[in-house]
Amino acid sequence: MLDGLDEEDNLEEGGQATEKKRRLSMHQVKALEKNFDVGNKLEPERKVKLAEELGLQPRQVAIWFQNRRARWKTKVLEKDYAMLKANREKEPLWKSFS
Repeated sequence: MLDGLDEEDNLEEGGQATEKKRRLSMHQVKALEKNFDVGNKLEPERKVKLAEELGLQPRQVAIWFQNRRARWKTKVLEKDYAMLKANREKEPLWKSFS
């Protein structure tokens, strides 16, 4: 048994035991979001300080920021696309051919 869980619940296809994926608490997520709003890039000192404050590994903080930047970029692209599409639909049809 691993951490009180059945071994078969923690087996990959290859039969290797894995640790159960841990989720962040709401407090941790809110703190990370607040820090992301301040700046979406993470300096090493800030990463270590934030990890200590939240009881996480610095790597967890770095990966969270990386994933959050990817989600943020996708949202920005979707918003830009919607704006371009709306502007394109407002143009008269004859203007498209010039």
